[in-house]
Amino acid sequence: MTSELANISKELNGGRSFLSQVVIASWCTLFLAIIYQLIFFPDLTNAVAISAVVIAWILATNVWLRKDVLEKYPLSTFMAFGFAASQLYLPLIFTTIENKPLIYNLEFPEEVFLHSILGLAVLVAAHILYRFLIRITPDRKVSLFAKAGFFKAPTELQIWVMGVIGMAATTYVYFANPDIGREVTGAASDKFFQALVPFCYAPFFIPLAKLYGGKEKTHSGYTLMIIAYSILLFGLSIARNSRGAFIFGLTTPAFAYILGLLMGIFKTKIFTIRNFVVVGFVTWLLVGPFTDLGVAMLLVRGQRTDITPAELITQTLQTLDDKDAIKRRKEDDKTESMDFDWDERYLDNLFTARFSNIKFNDSNYITYSKLGDYDPDMQEYSLDQILSALPDPVIKLFKFQVDKEETLATSIGDYMYILSGGHGTPAGFRSGSIAGTGMAAFGWWYLGLLGLLSIPAFYINDKLFRRKKILDPVDNLNHYNYVFSFAGILTLTSCFQFYTMESVVQIPVYFIRTWPQMMLLYFMIFQATRVISRLFGSRKRHYHFQPN
Repeated sequence: MTSELANISKELNGGRSFLSQVVIASWCTLFLAIIYQLIFFPDLTNAVAISAVVIAWILATNVWLRKDVLEKYPLSTFMAFGFAASQLYLPLIFTTIENKPLIYNLEFPEEVFLHSILGLAVLVAAHILYRFLIRITPDRKVSLFAKAGFFKAPTELQIWVMGVIGMAATTYVYFANPDIGREVTGAASDKFFQALVPFCYAPFFIPLAKLYGGKEKTHSGYTLMIIAYSILLFGLSIARNSRGAFIFGLTTPAFAYILGLLMGIFKTKIFTIRNFVVVGFVTWLLVGPFTDLGVAMLLVRGQRTDITPAELITQTLQTLDDKDAIKRRKEDDKTESMDFDWDERYLDNLFTARFSNIKFNDSNYITYSKLGDYDPDMQEYSLDQILSALPDPVIKLFKFQVDKEETLATSIGDYMYILSGGHGTPAGFRSGSIAGTGMAAFGWWYLGLLGLLSIPAFYINDKLFRRKKILDPVDNLNHYNYVFSFAGILTLTSCFQFYTMESVVQIPVYFIRTWPQMMLLYFMIFQATRVISRLFGSRKRHYHFQPN
């Protein structure tokens, strides 16, 4: 049996690149899902939605899943491709796995998939235009990011220090001063510590050093250290009662490895027994233990402000053992919505729903349909969202009439829900969607804004990657050396989810606050950890050479 599987693997791999194998495998998977959907859910609307997915995947695989594109524009490609995957391809795959039609629980399925296809077409056009502009623009020999040291690979010690800083910030923000995480505004120092939290995932990228130009061989004790570190981080995630905290700890290194495979930086074959075992094990974790843990965290969420972190961990683990309670909660989630007029049910699995829940698009279209196009309140609120991204001194200097506390106290989805007459939980942090909020504020012009604003977003993210032409002395041919900034590697999950944002106005917010803050913070952390690692290294050498 093993030899037969090996022969099949050899035939399927056939010397093809990993990228071409992935494209073939994705089409095979899509074909099987379509056959299943058409047999068990033979509905015309469902078939139309499936057709939209097929069109989307033709565009995505021909425009982005190409060697020449990935090798020049990897991060912008990952951003745009994330839209195609999360809004169209993955919903079909995951609903099929859960034995549901693609249009499950959607009240406006035609509109949802129409806007998704139009949005994808806009991103295709924007990315093609962006690539054209890059080609005709003279390239700097040394970029400003290179001069600033963004492409200097952090050492393994530096990355561990980053992780410790991120974990310390997590402890400070969520346990020592829990109000920081709940405040919309606050002291600059508190927000600084909150921004350090994502660095706690840095040590997971050490084995992927080839991506950012670091040493490929890890320290001999890395495996034991990362296991201990993961357990500690896992415990902090449970103590925070945050499912996203450990989801992103898993997904970002996985995305980094996959991107490295697609670009040929890492080498492997897709159809191997080892890979099937790994995928099967990960699938079991996501469908089984991790899903149950996520449900257990939901069940004890009401107690997180009343008991200590240690007690919350204990309570969560005890709830995890109560299989009946977990089963009842899963059944309730399938039949009950958040409010009588707001329903988020689409995928049952908590993890897959994080990356492909298009019910949010549908729910926002429902609220938009009650408001109509060019709603003046939505337009004013959208402008306030952009102004609220500015620092308080700038707002006061130019006397902008905006209340940051009030504007940022609710999500954009919440605001449109309340504006449309919703009477459920006022601040439930409902997630908006680009199409729904865009139509309410700007009508069909939101698509034009999406395309225009995406071009500079593509540009600034691709600046965190560079490729250098080098002459190989062995074959006397030119080859390219691909290097990501470690700052870019840390943001891969955010890149993939970039277009799941609540509104098109969040792209200017990204320019004004999110991206500059991220770059400045990384620069500061890199310099600080370099000093710390040098001090540690010099002290280690000093003690090593001291005479007895």
